[in-house]
Amino acid sequence: MMSDRDNRAIAATEGRGDKPRRGLNLRALLQVIIGLGALGLVLIRSDARGLVDAFKTTRLSWLPLALIAAVSVQWLMAYRWAVILRVRFPHVRTYRLFVYYLIATFFSNFVPGGAVTADVTRLVYAGREIGDRPFILSTLVYERLVGMFTLLMFGLGAALASRTYRPSEGWFYLGEAVLGLGFVASATLMSESISSRLSRLCRWAGEKFKLARLGEAAALTLEAISGLRQHKTMFFSTVFLSVLMRVVWSLGCYAVALAMGLDLGLPVVFAFISIVDLIRMLPISIGGLGVRELTLIALFANVGLAREKAIAFSIMAFSPLIIIAIAGGIIYIMRAGLFRAKEAVPVESVEA
Repeated sequence: MMSDRDNRAIAATEGRGDKPRRGLNLRALLQVIIGLGALGLVLIRSDARGLVDAFKTTRLSWLPLALIAAVSVQWLMAYRWAVILRVRFPHVRTYRLFVYYLIATFFSNFVPGGAVTADVTRLVYAGREIGDRPFILSTLVYERLVGMFTLLMFGLGAALASRTYRPSEGWFYLGEAVLGLGFVASATLMSESISSRLSRLCRWAGEKFKLARLGEAAALTLEAISGLRQHKTMFFSTVFLSVLMRVVWSLGCYAVALAMGLDLGLPVVFAFISIVDLIRMLPISIGGLGVRELTLIALFANVGLAREKAIAFSIMAFSPLIIIAIAGGIIYIMRAGLFRAKEAVPVESVEA
């Protein structure tokens, strides 16, 4: 039986009817335009011959390591989520969550919405299996918070360790500032006392501005996150897994840098990828298309590398995610077909 808190969370997260979603469609269209426009701008201003040469001189034998790293990160993310869910549901299976992650990767790379789209996808699929959607929602937010905390801590540490590569322009300093401020913000949200105050503030703001459902949902989520924080073993396990994921993913990108023969140190690659991943999480364009290339061009320029190298690096470093997304799309189509088949009523039963 669900508690009163669960019932309130369900009521707070319910839809508001069949109102038109013109704003959502407009944002989706805007993300497509921004992504394609940014990518088009990058390609137009680049030297085609230099871009082709960047691919030709790449040692292809290194690239499978990037794919292996990307798949490993997907599995580690599924395992991290399983560790969190097992606080209440000890029999959750990692391989099923891995499948949900593959499907979520498809949506995050081909459907507008960014990381939010991926989280909604996982909420829907895990909700069908487990049923406790309010708790699942809290695990998703908690997982994002821990992942963001680790990403910012990792990226800031790598940026500070790469002082010998400091550029003369301000892009790298700006990236450090963003990582530092984000790290402080995420660490603040991890505090139990601050999260409890924020939950009270959310309820007050909801009542004040006649957004009671939204305020209640935010408050309940913060309280659930605070409750998860009490599980010390789970907390340290998720932090360790998050650090391991950052290392594996960054090493995969470093393998691409080695394949291209780029004069980049390991700390620089770790710092650059952390900054790019932070930007990719924002709902600016689909999968960060175009925006990640512009970011890498600015970062690579600060260490003396041409824009063509940055574009080629972006394509080869993030292609494994596209491959995984395509696999997730195939799984999604197959599962959707099986689900419809199970829901269909047999002809024999109708005739009977």
